[in-house]
Amino acid sequence: MNQFARVACAFFRRDFFIATSYKFNFAFQFMAGFFIVTMFYFLSLLIDSDASRAMVSRFQTDYFSFVLIGLAGAGILHTGLTGFAGSLRTGMSEGSLEMTFSCPIRPMWVLLFPCIWAFFFEALKIVVVITSGTLFFGADLGHANLTSGLTVIIVTVMSYSVLGIISASIIMVLKRGDPINAAFSVASTLIAGAFFPIDLLPSWLASIAKVLPMTYAYEAMRKTLLLGAGVSDVSFELMILGGFSVLGLPLAFGIANMAIAKSKRDGTLGIF
Repeated sequence: MNQFARVACAFFRRDFFIATSYKFNFAFQFMAGFFIVTMFYFLSLLIDSDASRAMVSRFQTDYFSFVLIGLAGAGILHTGLTGFAGSLRTGMSEGSLEMTFSCPIRPMWVLLFPCIWAFFFEALKIVVVITSGTLFFGADLGHANLTSGLTVIIVTVMSYSVLGIISASIIMVLKRGDPINAAFSVASTLIAGAFFPIDLLPSWLASIAKVLPMTYAYEAMRKTLLLGAGVSDVSFELMILGGFSVLGLPLAFGIANMAIAKSKRDGTLGIF
C-alpha cells in the first residue's frame, strides 16, 4: 500500500473512531434522516395527487418520490460545501491542526483526507433516507438505474468539492466568515430544484438556477433514479458537472495551497 492510501486510511480510521465514540449522536444522525423523510411524506399528503403528478410529470412520479431524491441530493450538497471547512474548524478548535500539518505528509492531504469519512457517512445517511422512503412510505424507485445514479453522485461530489475547498481556504486565512458556503447553500437548496421543480420559479429566478451546478445534479439524479436513465441519457448534465470540476478543482487546489502557505508564514494554523 502506497503512502497516499495509508494516509487516507489513517484519517478515515481516526474520524470513524471519533464519530462512533459519541454513540448517541452517531445513532441520532441516522434517526434524523428518517424523521425528515417522515415529515416530507406527510407534507406530500397535503398536495392533491393529480396536481402533484402534473407538477413533476417529467419524472412520471409523485411529489414524495420527487422530493426524496432532492433530500438525498441536498445531503451531498451540504457535505461538499461544509465538510472541508467543518473538519478544518474542528482541528483548529481542538488544537490538533497545527500538529497534523507538521506530519511528514503533503499539506493538501491534511485538508482533503478528513472529508473521506464525512462523504462516506453522508452516503450511509442517503441509503437510510432512500431505503426508509421506499420501504415505509412507498416511494416509487422501481426503475432506478443504480450504476448511472452512482456515477452522477460521484461527479456531483467532485463539482461541489470545488466550492468546499475554496470555502475551507477562506476559513484558514480569515478564521471567521464563510461567504461561499452561505451563498451557494441557500441558493442551491431553494432554487436549484431540491424540493420543487424550477419550472415553478419566476423566469428571473429560473435563470439563476440554470447557472448553479446543483440544478443539473438534481436533474440527473432524478432521471437515473426515477426514470432509469443511463449515463448517455444524462450526458449533458454530467458534462456540466464534470466541466465545473475540471475547471474548478485546479483553481481550488491553487487557492488552498496559497492559504496553507500564508497561514504557515503568519503562524496562524493553530489559531481559531
